[in-house]
Amino acid sequence: MYALLKDRFELSIQNEWVDKNNNIYFIFSNKHLCEYLGYAEQKIIKLKKELVNFNLLTQERVGLNKPNRLYLLKPNYDIEASRTKELPNSQFQNNEFGSSRTMNLSDQELPNSQSNDTDLNNTDYIETENNDTHDMNDTYNNSTNHNHSNHTNHQQTEFNNDALKFQVLEELPQQLQDYLNKFEIREIRIIKSVLFKGKKSFNNAHDTYYRLEDVEFEIVSVLKRFKAMLLQKNETIEAMQGYLMQSIKAELEEIHALNMRRQNMKQHNIFNQ
Repeated sequence: MYALLKDRFELSIQNEWVDKNNNIYFIFSNKHLCEYLGYAEQKIIKLKKELVNFNLLTQERVGLNKPNRLYLLKPNYDIEASRTKELPNSQFQNNEFGSSRTMNLSDQELPNSQSNDTDLNNTDYIETENNDTHDMNDTYNNSTNHNHSNHTNHQQTEFNNDALKFQVLEELPQQLQDYLNKFEIREIRIIKSVLFKGKKSFNNAHDTYYRLEDVEFEIVSVLKRFKAMLLQKNETIEAMQGYLMQSIKAELEEIHALNMRRQNMKQHNIFNQ
């Protein structure tokens, strides 16, 4: 859920949602979280409380029947070299607003070679053959648990991304949804913004009204050519927004000119008189 809240937080940064203390806040009601994550409201409340307990989230009540203001915090990991090789939950600290993560390492890190502590490498332990077996079992179990955790986190991240993509794409025509769904959520937002701005600018300039539904096939073709150009030039969507805007307007110009020619042909067709 943290990833989902983080994405909503970044949207608030773009929209400049700040309170009177200049802290960035966002709103994400329990009802909408239930819809995106597929959880019951009690589980959403429980997950929020866990984030609050870990100093990753704070909530502010704003009034009756209104969703709380949410403030996302960024984790601060204090990792110290220790013989226990453990990180208790109490080290999950934070005191500043934001969503990026910082890692504060002590002067001495813990490379893998330090797992053989000097105090443990005495003659008594070396002579006990079972120790090697226990170490191997511990290593295997830790590796298995780590892989399982990574797999679970990956699944949750994909699930969250799918929910966010659905939210951003749901107002677009189906062909555009299908193609844009292949992009990252950040890229989809940029492309969608350019699409709407380009369409609005063209409609205003020509005093006409084209909907994306009317031109979705042509726009998908523009986006495919745009993607190929990005790969060839090794550029990012952010850097080529202007190029995409011009490509969309040029395509709309061609479509509009063709429609005007068709209308003129109908008006001057002798068989229609």
